[in-house]
Amino acid sequence: MSDLEPAIRMIDLNEQRLVVTFDQDGVMRIHVRGMCTTEAAAMLSLIAGELVASHPPFPCHWDEERDTPAPADRPDEPLPGDGGRLDAERQVWTDGTGHTWDLSVPWDDAVSVRWVWTGRMDTSGVPLMRADDGEVESLDVIRAVVGPIAPGVGEQR
Repeated sequence: MSDLEPAIRMIDLNEQRLVVTFDQDGVMRIHVRGMCTTEAAAMLSLIAGELVASHPPFPCHWDEERDTPAPADRPDEPLPGDGGRLDAERQVWTDGTGHTWDLSVPWDDAVSVRWVWTGRMDTSGVPLMRADDGEVESLDVIRAVVGPIAPGVGEQR
C-alpha cells in the first residue's frame, strides 16, 4: 500500500448511529441504528445543502485518473448547439451530442436558481432560459457557469 492510499478500517455498524456507503459501482447503502429515520434524513439533507453550497461556480470534471467516463445523462460542457434540433410540439431540444432536454419543465442549477425556457433560441440554436430574477441566458452557458443542472422538483419559485 502506498502512502497515498488510505488504510482500510472496518466499520462496526453497532457502534455508529448513521453510516452511508457508496461502492465503486455507485451502489449506496444506508445503515440507521438508534435514531429516527426522519432525523437521519434531516441530517443527510443538511449535509447535501453544505455540499451544494461548497460547489465551485464551474462544471465538475470527472475523475480522469480512474478513466471514469462522464455519465450519459450529463454530457461534457459546453453543450454544442451545432447539430441541435428542437421538437417545438413536444418542447424537447436535442443538443449536438444527441442528449435530449425537456424544456417543458423548469431546471435548477447548482446554486439553486430555477430556469425556465423562454420559447426562443439563441443565434446558435441553443434554448434561451429565464431565471427567477428575469435574467436570460442560453442553456449551454448556464451549464458551463452554474452547472450541473437538473429538472426542478416542487413548486416553481
